[in-house]
This record gives sequence, structure tokens and C-alpha cells, in this order.
Amino acid sequence: MLILTRADLEAVLEVDVVIAAVEEAFRQHARRAVRLLPRQSLALEGRDVLLLMPCALPGARALGTKTVTVCFDNPRRGLPTILASYLLHDPETGEPLAFMEAGYLTALRTGATSAAAAKRLARPESRVAACFGAGVQAAFQLRCLKAVLPLERAEVVSRSRETAAAFAERMSGALGLSVSPAASASAALAAADVVVAATTSATPVVEGRRLQPGTHVDAVGAFTPTTRELDTETIRRARVFVDTFEGAWHEAGDVLLPVQEGAIGREHVAGELSELVTGAKPGRRAADEITVFKSVGFAAEDAVTARLAYDRACATGRGLTVDLRGRA
Repeated sequence: MLILTRADLEAVLEVDVVIAAVEEAFRQHARRAVRLLPRQSLALEGRDVLLLMPCALPGARALGTKTVTVCFDNPRRGLPTILASYLLHDPETGEPLAFMEAGYLTALRTGATSAAAAKRLARPESRVAACFGAGVQAAFQLRCLKAVLPLERAEVVSRSRETAAAFAERMSGALGLSVSPAASASAALAAADVVVAATTSATPVVEGRRLQPGTHVDAVGAFTPTTRELDTETIRRARVFVDTFEGAWHEAGDVLLPVQEGAIGREHVAGELSELVTGAKPGRRAADEITVFKSVGFAAEDAVTARLAYDRACATGRGLTVDLRGRA
């Protein structure tokens, strides 16, 4: 079995290749070729959770399970809020092929999924982003969106000015964009072509009444039926797509709560990402249309990205090989 660290994954995974792999996963989903269980969630202390995401994609030679812990006190311990690992198997024999760090994998595949949606829902000339959140996922959202849109600058909204400033400085250098702390959330929304919501907030951070016509919103932070980053007005004003209906109707508080309030019906959600990727549903239909892509995660994204990492690591000699059965 191959052990792949974050450094190994950084060396073998490129944004554009992962975006293409994720798009293929959604094409397979459209063909009903993805086999998976609903994400299993085990409640821990407080809001902390353990998540399990098994998946098989025979067409992509991918079989595996991701385990994720979300521990909200970790930042004060000097650890990431989200920690994850992935165990990849041979789909024919069941033999373990690789065990890899999956925090990086998760962040990259989530950003790649948002980018796949933005390619089809954002205005092609989108140049200004409002980024709610200053953590790992926010960084990957900007990184992946920059790969598909001509972004020139981004304004960051965070709980503290210091956190936003540090994130802005780091991302300006990493992406070659003009990234700066926003004067206010409302000012950031007023200027944005694209809005990223990648926070751990349980209550809305994006106000729909402040969105300009033509704005596209990517929401990836909330992942339970009782939490949301987008207010009801955002959803009500927008043409909404989700990664999968199954995931959204179980976990996406951003759409479930407006439905429960009676502000929208389920038919307000226009479709899944698979329908955009295959062309079964049209993407952006008008320059002034407000669009939303809501993602709670889809195990096929992890499976194809893990297989891609394994294949590329084998081809380039990355990783450490161990024999779990202890053979000489």
C-alpha cells in the first residue's frame, strides 16, 4: 500500500486536472454509474462530527472511503478544524492501494467542484470576488475559481480584520491577485461578480438584498440541515443548483430552511451539477441572472481525485510503500 502525505498530493495534483476529473465524476453520476451510501455522520461533543463517505466508480477504477472529523475547537489547539484521510482500494480485488492525507484532497476537490459550476453559472467576464471566510477552503475556492474565470481582485470578509488581512496578504502572493480585507460585508457584495461562502458559521453571512444582478454565489461551508451561510432572500432571488439532490435534501440548510419557511418550493432548485456538466440543463441564461451553487460534498469527487493522485504518484515515484501483511 502506498502512503501519500500532503506534500505528495501537492506534487501530483494540479487544479485543472482535478477539475476535469471531478467533471467526469459528475458525468458518471448522470449515467447512474456511481455507487455510494449517503454520508454517514456520527455526532461527537458539541457541534463536532465524524463523517464517513464510501464510494465506488467502476468506470474510473476508484473504490474507497473518506473519513473526516470536524472539531470546532481545533484552531485554538493549533490544528485545522477539518482533518481527513482517504483509504483507496483496488475495485476488482478489494486490496488497499493507498492511504492518503485528505484535508488537502477535500479542499482541492471542493474548490474544483465549485469551479466546474462557476464555468457554467458565473458570467464569463467575472473579475471581482467577495470571499466570506479566511480559512483553508476559502483559499482553495479562490485558487480554483481563478483557473476558470479572469479574476483580478478579491475582497475578504472574516470575523476579525487581522485574520482577513493575513489571508489577503498570503493569497495575493499565492494567486497573483489583488486581495484585500473588505471594508464591510455589504461593500464586498456590492462590488462582487462572484461570491464565495466558505465559513464555519451556522447562520447567514450573505445577505441576498445586497447582491447585484448577475452575481454568482458558491456556498460550500454549511453542511447540516440546520445551518446556512446564505439567507432566504439570496436563495429566493437566485436560480439554484446543487451538487446532488440527495445530499442537498438531507444536509443543505441553505435550501432546506427556505423551504421550511415556505419562501420557496423544492422545484425552486433548478438541478444538479451533473445536469450542467452534461448539458442536460442550461447554465447561465442572462447577464443579470443571479445564480447559486450549493455544495455539501459528494463522495465521487473524493474517489476520482484519490485515484488520480494514486496513479500520478505511481507514475512519478512519490509516496512510501508499506506491506500491511508483513511479507518479506
